[in-house]
Amino acid sequence: MDVVIQIVKMLFVVFFLLSGLVENVPAGGDFEAAQPAAPGDETGYLQITAENEGFDTWNPVKNRGGYRYGPSMILNTDGSLDVWSAANGPGDLVDVVTYKRLSDGGRKSTKEVVALKPTSGSFDWKWTCDPGVIKFGGYYYIGYTTTLDERGVANELCVGRSKNPCGPYEKWTGSGWGAEPESIVKYTDDPECWGAGEPAFVVVGDTLYVYYSWANQNGVATRVATADAADENWPATLQYRGECIPPKNGGDSADVKYVDEFGRFVAVFTEKRFSDDSYVAVWESFDGISFRPSGFVKEHTAKKLHNCGISGRADGHIGKGDPVYLSYAYEGTDGSWGNWATRLHTVKLTLADAARLDPDSVSNADINVTFRNLHLVPEVLTVKAERQSYTLENKSQQLWAMAYDSDGFTFPVLFGVKYDGYDTSVVKIVGGRMYPVGQGTTRVYMRWHGFTGDFTVTVN
Repeated sequence: MDVVIQIVKMLFVVFFLLSGLVENVPAGGDFEAAQPAAPGDETGYLQITAENEGFDTWNPVKNRGGYRYGPSMILNTDGSLDVWSAANGPGDLVDVVTYKRLSDGGRKSTKEVVALKPTSGSFDWKWTCDPGVIKFGGYYYIGYTTTLDERGVANELCVGRSKNPCGPYEKWTGSGWGAEPESIVKYTDDPECWGAGEPAFVVVGDTLYVYYSWANQNGVATRVATADAADENWPATLQYRGECIPPKNGGDSADVKYVDEFGRFVAVFTEKRFSDDSYVAVWESFDGISFRPSGFVKEHTAKKLHNCGISGRADGHIGKGDPVYLSYAYEGTDGSWGNWATRLHTVKLTLADAARLDPDSVSNADINVTFRNLHLVPEVLTVKAERQSYTLENKSQQLWAMAYDSDGFTFPVLFGVKYDGYDTSVVKIVGGRMYPVGQGTTRVYMRWHGFTGDFTVTVN
């Protein structure tokens, strides 16, 4: 049955959809940059309240699963939301970052596409996940987690930039922006632990605050560094400022915004993740460096939630009167690992006279994950070579370009693929076939109706 569906999807693409595979989404992030404000009154404590049980903005496919987690959300002046999420990767990639634009309070969506994925033969060759996105100086910046070895431990933090929300993104190389990624935060503790990653960004004046998880033998803490937002090569100016949130109670990544009306930073992260008692913790700070607990969100939220995000403007601020959204992935009452829906809540921000720190006094909601049916018409997410790397000896080899859709199906792209950017003294590609020319390794770029991919070829 799967083979029949793959053939039908491939025929739709070949004969009907070539002109509309990638939706033209204009750049957003169009609020004016916030002006620095005086810190708020420390006698008040920020509270976040979910107004109802919300709704799903992504559902796994029936009998095929899948996930979108760790959403990073930018509010635009027309009320739409740009959303980047970690997603199960296509083919031999573990995780990628997808992008879509939500409107009508999150109930309508553009086509989802892969905005960021690993660069073949490079530092981040296996996965790009846990996105944190900000826009300033005309660029969208995606911070992401990547792994240092095949076991998925000892992660480090990288970043890419683009003029367009859906990419393509050039990556920080250690000295500038280009094709060979290098981490901006290196992990220096026990290499058997998870490492560093899961970033969030806020700009206040000319200072960029970079928040990230630091998971070692003591648990998952949140650290903060600052950089010069006026410097195009700001990763080179990054300075570590300390641990701002101590190891959590089964918690994960913190998303951070600055609340203009109340003059404070707010951090949200999930606690007791993947359990029936899970909830969203709320912490606050008046200097962006030192945080204190102020509240939680549990009523109306789903059980077994994890990896949450809160919306803000392009520079990481929540303006007075802005609609505010909280989103997270969840397993639900009867869920299973890796079959996660993504839920969106409208939330209210208020101040209270005291911190609210008793989540056990509140119950969350019995919400099951709803699985969706297959799309007959494919929603193509990305295109890539069948493998990330190839080795040629003395013979030529057939090269297969593959399209991957949101249902998890894969089908070959038979027409219209272009290959460029490679060293012709190493290999030549003619008619979808690779011919060895001389010893060496080269990266090859592929392009197909607005989608891009890359892979490496080594000739021995």
